[in-house]
Amino acid sequence: MSFPYHTVPDGSAVLPHHYLWATLAALVPILIVWDNYPRREPWVALCGVLGGLVSFALIWPRYPVIGASLTLAANAVVLLAPFRPGWREWPRRHAVAVVLLALLAADDSLQHALGWHTPIDSVWKAGGRRAMVNAAEVVANAV
Repeated sequence: MSFPYHTVPDGSAVLPHHYLWATLAALVPILIVWDNYPRREPWVALCGVLGGLVSFALIWPRYPVIGASLTLAANAVVLLAPFRPGWREWPRRHAVAVVLLALLAADDSLQHALGWHTPIDSVWKAGGRRAMVNAAEVVANAV
């Protein structure tokens, strides 16, 4: 097996991957905490999110080994950041949201980097894509 498993994730890193959507969504609780608690800036998590987005979308397609490695490292930073001692003072719901979104992103980054069969990609391949296309057709025909 080669690393990364996919040289370019699904043929294009800028397609709507759940890595990108989950990582972008993680910005919301991070920035809420940043705004509501000015002395508890979440620099570590924010740098992990921004580094992960750049690594996945911009570096991976051109330099696959470096991009995949940086994406996995950034995803680990976002996942582990809420467990830092400074985050104990954060509202728990924001820390939980960041962890869950990081796990969602990890599902995609691990699948593309290591070739592991992850839960969300398995559901997508087993009929989730077809269900989404059918739902989109129903909505399009109703409008």
